[in-house]
Amino acid sequence: MTAGFDPVRAGRPFRRIGLAAEHKSPENPHGSEVRVALTPGGVESLVRHGCAVAVERGAGIAMGYCDASYLAAGAAIQSRGDLYRGKDLVIKLKGPAHHDLARMDPGSSLLCMAHVQSIPKRIAVADARAVNLIAMELIKESPELLTDSYIRSRLAMEKIFAGLAGNSSPHVPEACSVAFVGFSADAFGAVQYAARCCPRSLQVLQGHPPGRGASGGHGSCRHPGHDPGLLTVAVDELAEIAAGIPPPHIDEHRAGQTLKAFGKRRIQCLHETGRAGALFGIDLALARNRHLHGPACLRTAILGYGNVAFGALDECLRHGVPTVDILTKRATERPQVQRYLHNSDLIINGVEQPPQCRGRSYIITDDDLRTVLRPGTVVVDLVGGCATNRTAVEPIVECTHPADPYTVRNGVCLASVWGWPLMGFQKESVECYSRQIVQVLLHDEQLINGLGAAPPGILQALVAGPVLGRRPSSQRMALSATLGG
Repeated sequence: MTAGFDPVRAGRPFRRIGLAAEHKSPENPHGSEVRVALTPGGVESLVRHGCAVAVERGAGIAMGYCDASYLAAGAAIQSRGDLYRGKDLVIKLKGPAHHDLARMDPGSSLLCMAHVQSIPKRIAVADARAVNLIAMELIKESPELLTDSYIRSRLAMEKIFAGLAGNSSPHVPEACSVAFVGFSADAFGAVQYAARCCPRSLQVLQGHPPGRGASGGHGSCRHPGHDPGLLTVAVDELAEIAAGIPPPHIDEHRAGQTLKAFGKRRIQCLHETGRAGALFGIDLALARNRHLHGPACLRTAILGYGNVAFGALDECLRHGVPTVDILTKRATERPQVQRYLHNSDLIINGVEQPPQCRGRSYIITDDDLRTVLRPGTVVVDLVGGCATNRTAVEPIVECTHPADPYTVRNGVCLASVWGWPLMGFQKESVECYSRQIVQVLLHDEQLINGLGAAPPGILQALVAGPVLGRRPSSQRMALSATLGG
């Protein structure tokens, strides 16, 4: 056991808290990461709770938060050398440099985006210093939470599928293609449900397909005459159907679900990540292809239909991309996927494969780069990884950084930026992270009470340190390196 380690301290509430600034580190070799984990408002919430908070000098300047604003929130300002010492808990957005982690007191805790599968040495450094390392990106809902909004949207989609002529099942027939018309954040449950039903194809459109008007009635949006296999769903009509679903039906659906032990990430800016990657990809595709006269000419495919993919979809439609193909599990199988790869100007990967598949199976292969993808195509990877934790895009081995965001191979642009919101959504992501961190510390998980009283959603994110070592069934997890911000 490390000299000076107090085993009792690790279970005590966190009262002395440090907020660290971003410097060069394994995730930030160029120093381009300049965000901060907490806004002055977030720090003020901790101070009101009774915590003594110290902020590293200059931590928030790049985001417009001067040291005076943190002082006004009740914090002290400290140097980098002092910030890591004398604290129960240090909070940092991305993982620190190894020498900064080694400054921490034995028995103290670090909350950050740890990315230990991509940077395994971080575990060794934390264990050697007896620091409890909490991987921010691995904190999950426990159990899974299904919101009323999500359930309403899903049930509305089930009702539309069930209303199709001759369809006795609430699921879409496999021969059917689905096209959503318009976009709304509240449509997420419907789009995701439709995708999981694996239709022949799935698209989201700015407007109605040529020759088709708005759908004419609840429950069935099929347009006879043009393509009997196409179901178009107007998002505004979907919202009307969802609004008419009574609360008891929502409760009944929730009661009938087998909830997962762990749900979505608690600290993430996946929507902003998706928007930033799509924004970069649109601009790059237009710059590399002079024959494309604006976003209305872009043929775009998004692999996957999770939160980060939904953010990319949002940005594409905001920019006027007329049609976005959403590639479901069925569409990412071969040979179907090759047709989408060949016909797209912009391909955005939002598929995060399970750990056992990483480095073993790919949706976009090296051979696709040589024989399927056309020169000028832009591939944006929102998930990312490294040589030991591969993405679903085989040609991408290591992440890129904002200072050098993409590479070109066989005329194809490949971008997998570590920290996508740095490319356009810095302030939004900081505000999002700050709210979520405060929520985890003071409210839902009450992490502020220490690891001794931590709920399962916190403990499963503990990846190193003496508390992990004392847990009877502790074992190293297979971790993901999703670039969630």
